[in-house]
Amino acid sequence: MESTTFNVPSISCSTCSGKIQSGIKEMNGIENVSVDLKTQMVTVEYNPDNVSAQDIRKKISTLGYEVIQ
Repeated sequence: MESTTFNVPSISCSTCSGKIQSGIKEMNGIENVSVDLKTQMVTVEYNPDNVSAQDIRKKISTLGYEVIQ
Protein backbone atom coordinates (compact mmCIF):
# COMPACT_ATOMS: atom_id res chain seq x y z
CA MET A 1 0.00 0.00 0.00
CA GLU A 2 1.18 3.51 -0.78
CA SER A 3 -0.11 6.92 0.25
CA THR A 4 0.09 10.27 -1.50
CA THR A 5 -1.30 13.71 -0.82
CA PHE A 6 -2.55 16.16 -3.43
CA ASN A 7 -3.00 19.90 -3.00
CA VAL A 8 -6.40 20.75 -4.52
CA PRO A 9 -6.91 24.49 -3.92
CA SER A 10 -10.32 24.59 -5.62
CA ILE A 11 -11.97 22.47 -2.89
CA SER A 12 -14.34 24.88 -1.19
CA CYS A 13 -17.24 22.92 0.29
CA SER A 14 -18.48 19.54 1.43
CA THR A 15 -20.08 18.94 -1.98
CA CYS A 16 -16.62 19.28 -3.58
CA SER A 17 -15.19 16.94 -0.97
CA GLY A 18 -17.88 14.33 -1.57
CA LYS A 19 -17.51 14.50 -5.34
CA ILE A 20 -13.75 13.95 -5.11
CA GLN A 21 -14.06 11.14 -2.55
CA SER A 22 -16.68 9.20 -4.49
CA GLY A 23 -14.88 9.72 -7.81
CA ILE A 24 -11.57 8.42 -6.49
CA LYS A 25 -13.14 5.55 -4.54
CA GLU A 26 -14.64 4.12 -7.73
CA MET A 27 -11.13 3.55 -9.09
CA ASN A 28 -9.62 0.07 -8.84
CA GLY A 29 -6.97 -0.25 -6.14
CA ILE A 30 -8.10 2.63 -3.90
CA GLU A 31 -8.10 1.77 -0.19
CA ASN A 32 -8.92 5.09 1.46
CA VAL A 33 -9.58 8.72 0.51
CA SER A 34 -9.47 11.61 2.96
CA VAL A 35 -10.31 15.21 2.01
CA ASP A 36 -9.38 18.04 4.36
CA LEU A 37 -11.41 21.15 3.46
CA LYS A 38 -9.37 23.41 5.74
CA THR A 39 -6.01 22.60 4.15
CA GLN A 40 -7.49 21.71 0.73
CA MET A 41 -5.50 18.47 0.71
CA VAL A 42 -6.60 15.07 -0.55
CA THR A 43 -4.79 12.04 0.87
CA VAL A 44 -5.19 8.73 -0.91
CA GLU A 45 -4.06 5.25 0.14
CA TYR A 46 -3.81 2.97 -2.87
CA ASN A 47 -2.35 -0.24 -4.24
CA PRO A 48 0.35 0.73 -6.77
CA ASP A 49 -0.15 -2.58 -8.59
CA ASN A 50 -3.61 -1.37 -9.65
CA VAL A 51 -3.41 2.42 -9.88
CA SER A 52 -0.73 5.12 -9.92
CA ALA A 53 -0.55 8.54 -8.30
CA GLN A 54 -0.67 9.99 -11.82
CA ASP A 55 -3.93 8.12 -12.49
CA ILE A 56 -5.43 9.60 -9.31
CA ARG A 57 -4.24 13.09 -10.26
CA LYS A 58 -5.90 12.70 -13.68
CA LYS A 59 -9.13 11.54 -12.06
CA ILE A 60 -9.26 14.60 -9.79
CA SER A 61 -8.68 16.80 -12.85
CA THR A 62 -11.45 15.08 -14.83
CA LEU A 63 -13.79 15.75 -11.91
CA GLY A 64 -13.12 19.46 -12.49
CA TYR A 65 -10.52 20.30 -9.84
CA GLU A 66 -7.00 21.64 -10.31
CA VAL A 67 -4.26 19.61 -8.64
CA ILE A 68 -1.04 21.22 -7.44
CA GLN A 69 1.63 18.95 -6.03
